[in-house]
Amino acid sequence: MDATSKAEHESGEPIELPAFRRSRSLPALNRVNSRPFAGRIGGNQIFTATTSDPHYETITHALPDAIGDAKWAAILDLRGFRELILWKTAVIEGVGTGMQVYMSGLFAVGIVPSVTETSVGPIFPVTFAAIVNFLLISLFIFCAGPVTGAHFNPLITWATFLTKLSSLPRTVLYTVFQCAGAVIGAFLVRASLGSREPLAVMPGCYIDPTLVSPGEAYVLETMTSLFIIFLAFGLGLDPRNATAFGPALGPFLIGLSVALVLFGSGFARKGYLGSSNNPARCLGLMAAGQRFDYHYIHWFGPLTAAM
Repeated sequence: MDATSKAEHESGEPIELPAFRRSRSLPALNRVNSRPFAGRIGGNQIFTATTSDPHYETITHALPDAIGDAKWAAILDLRGFRELILWKTAVIEGVGTGMQVYMSGLFAVGIVPSVTETSVGPIFPVTFAAIVNFLLISLFIFCAGPVTGAHFNPLITWATFLTKLSSLPRTVLYTVFQCAGAVIGAFLVRASLGSREPLAVMPGCYIDPTLVSPGEAYVLETMTSLFIIFLAFGLGLDPRNATAFGPALGPFLIGLSVALVLFGSGFARKGYLGSSNNPARCLGLMAAGQRFDYHYIHWFGPLTAAM
């Protein structure tokens, strides 16, 4: 074991460092499995670089969001667009978002008819959608958390950027690929079903403009998005909770938070089938369903909450 792969413990015994701490250069950092990133959802910042890392300067120069207290000048540095790591993780964000939209779309298509064809109203479809969201989001955070940070949602990406936990290049790339992935996933649902009609009314991305005013929809989207951000930061990003309940429980708690929001808002207002809280998902489903009622609110609400 050479000097770059060990550190001295207080007792004087050498201890093994995590893989990313043994990187001699950024190309070496490209080859490790879990890269330091302060904005990783569900990790409670346990995968961040520290000043004790032998290559701290190299890591933070290439990835300023590898630490939780980066300066704004570093966060806004556009040189990050040249880092292959960010492009790779952004592609994975897009693929993950697309798969989430595809699966949630298939689930939703099966329950949408119950909104108008049964006497239970929206209670059953919204409840079912909340359960599906809980499972999907939790599993996807566990799956991609070590690789990309498992945002899969511009709301989370924007919020981490505004708190200096995600760099500007990462934020831009993630948002673009999340939207692209969502659109592709939604159109794959349409291709699978051979029709766009089932995608026109989706829990979480449907607002009836004849029953809900723009102001009401904006307040609902903003407050529910703020609720998710508040819990996501406390449960999945705050390093002080890493020892309270462990980062392994964070994805479940965040998935539960999203499910509660959808469930609570899904039948509180007639004509409003639950808050979206994910502009990329609604962009994809609305594009595939060719229905854009109040689509701008699905962007302004989350952006307001993030700010």
